Amino acid sequence: MNAPAQLTAVQQWLLATIADPAPIDAAAVCNRLTPGPQQSPEQRLSIYQHAYFARLLDVLRELFPCTRFAVGDETFDELATGYLLRHPPRSYTLARLADRFGEYLDETRPRDEPWSRFVVELVRLEEAIDHIFDGPGPERLPPFALPAGADARLQLRLVPGFELHTFSFPVSDFYTDWKAGRKPAWPQPQEQHVALLRRDYVVRRYDLTAVQAALLTAIRGGAALQDALAAAAACEPATAFEELSALVRRWFTHWSAAGFFAA
Repeated sequence: MNAPAQLTAVQQWLLATIADPAPIDAAAVCNRLTPGPQQSPEQRLSIYQHAYFARLLDVLRELFPCTRFAVGDETFDELATGYLLRHPPRSYTLARLADRFGEYLDETRPRDEPWSRFVVELVRLEEAIDHIFDGPGPERLPPFALPAGADARLQLRLVPGFELHTFSFPVSDFYTDWKAGRKPAWPQPQEQHVALLRRDYVVRRYDLTAVQAALLTAIRGGAALQDALAAAAACEPATAFEELSALVRRWFTHWSAAGFFAA
């Protein structure tokens, strides 16, 4: 084997061994690495193996600080380690490390324990905040203004990065309390609708009612305003039309000021 090919083979073996959590094969290491003044070849290699997984754990801890607070450091590390073993990183960037963390927790959670769903939803909220922050945003868009003569056929486009989420636990309230340093207790199940978007490079969260969520979902799907309003009205059949119309006007005033709409 020529020198470049031999070097490539050693590099590939070294990476595979460092990234493998299994016990190091002492015989294989001795054939490739030399001992140090005070350490055997496998001890020298284990330093890099431990550092590799420690770095990956640090990244997940940084990405999910609220979840880590909720479950505790020890439990979080156990969940994160299980995830890394099931889904080792394949991308050149650590920004993709947590892409399947919420999916993994949902697949492995105990179905008979309601708290497990809360943990999954909290992870998904933090996932959404992270990718919205890193994704495209509305900062360079011109200010939004309704066109003159707009009528019920108007179609509205939401800003880049705008997302709607429905949770079965009030995870956004929990996140708000945690961020304010209030050390919240785990909540009871309660449906919560949340809009997320980035403005001035900060990810904002807006609590929504079921009617508001239905209205914005229809708008996001490309519905004309009259059809979006009909979808919202179907969620509140007991509300008088005049009352709902007044509410909608207030909502759109608030949402326009908050930067929901791009065009």
